[in-house]
Amino acid sequence: MDLHETKDRVAVALVESIFRRARYRVRPFDADGTKPRFVREDFAPSFFVFVPGPEGAEREFLIDVTYRPFVEQFIALENKRRDSSIFVLARRHWPALHFVLVTDHPGAGRSCFQAVTLGERGAEVRLRTVDLVDLAEFGVFPHNVADHEELLLRIFAMLSADRHRREQPHAG
Repeated sequence: MDLHETKDRVAVALVESIFRRARYRVRPFDADGTKPRFVREDFAPSFFVFVPGPEGAEREFLIDVTYRPFVEQFIALENKRRDSSIFVLARRHWPALHFVLVTDHPGAGRSCFQAVTLGERGAEVRLRTVDLVDLAEFGVFPHNVADHEELLLRIFAMLSADRHRREQPHAG
C-alpha cells in the first residue's frame, strides 16, 4: 500500500470518528459488495451518517471521504471537467451524497476537513469547498474538528517520517 492510499484510509477513519464523537450513528456503505462502474476510479461512497433530527427522527446522509494533498488544485481541475467531474457524476447516482476532502496542506485559515459544495452559476455547476464545521446540516463542533486535525497532522507526519526513513540508504 502506498502513502497516498494509507492517508486516504486514515482520512476516512478520522471523518468517521468526527461523526461518532458528535454522537451520530455511522454505518459503512455496502453496495452488495460491488462498486458501481459509472464513475472514474471505481468510485463508491465511504459510509452513511445518521443525524438526530427534530422530534427524534433521524436524517440520513451518504458521505464520501477522500484524501487530497492540495484541495484547491483538485477542485480547480474538477471544475474544468464540468459535467465529467467525479462530484457531478456521483451526485447523478446519489443526489444526497456529501463529499468531504481531507488534506494535510490546507490553505491559509482553512481546515484539514472540507466539504465540497455544488452550486450552479448559469448553466454550469461550480464546485467549491467550505470547512466541515461551517456545514450547518452536520452541526459538528469546532473543537471536535480541531482535535481531529491535530491527530491527522501527527499521524501524517509519522507516516512521512517512516517513509523517509525507509527510503534512506543504510550505511554498511
